[in-house]
Amino acid sequence: MNKLSALFLCILMLPSAVSCSHGAKQIFTNACDVGAVSHPGSCSFDSQQNVYTLTGAGVNLWGNTDACYFVWKKVTGDFSISGAVKFEGEGVNPHRKIGFMIRESLSPDSRYADIAIHGDGLTSLQYRSATGDITLEEKSVKESKGETSICLIRSGDRIAVRTSSGVLPDSDDVSIELNLPQECYVGLFICSHEEDLKETAYFSNVVLKQKKM
Repeated sequence: MNKLSALFLCILMLPSAVSCSHGAKQIFTNACDVGAVSHPGSCSFDSQQNVYTLTGAGVNLWGNTDACYFVWKKVTGDFSISGAVKFEGEGVNPHRKIGFMIRESLSPDSRYADIAIHGDGLTSLQYRSATGDITLEEKSVKESKGETSICLIRSGDRIAVRTSSGVLPDSDDVSIELNLPQECYVGLFICSHEEDLKETAYFSNVVLKQKKM
């Protein structure tokens, strides 16, 4: 490609680059189903409203192997991810889950931790301490009905979660100690808790803050 052609190509690309600047920037551009699912998940991003719409299936995000839909990016070191989440409609299974998650890998038996909002209002910090181990949880005293503000925080080996029906508090709901690699997969997830059923959820005003290394 000569210099003139390259310049012409750059000019052609400018309008789309400019149009993106009028809305929110998409943080998470990678997505996949984790584990075995019957119906592939999907994600769309509305830059004007700053909303991710996730649709996915998955038998469970629990036990010693997971099946869910995950929208992610690789993050190194300490971080916090926050935003407002809500399910679409009444749903089918009260154990369906949405939230933010950190995973060592995309393997279904990976070490991980998440803040999980369940369909019945249960809020918990779920985690798997070792590859292939069962999932454990620390339940929050708060229930989450309707749109809920949530936050997942990593500080060294400490993982903490915060929830609120409005502005997030300065104090943690619960926290754990979990050894994970410096670089992990961080993002949004949905699990329908039904093998042959998809659920949909909305993640609004998601903010990812990373500590400078």
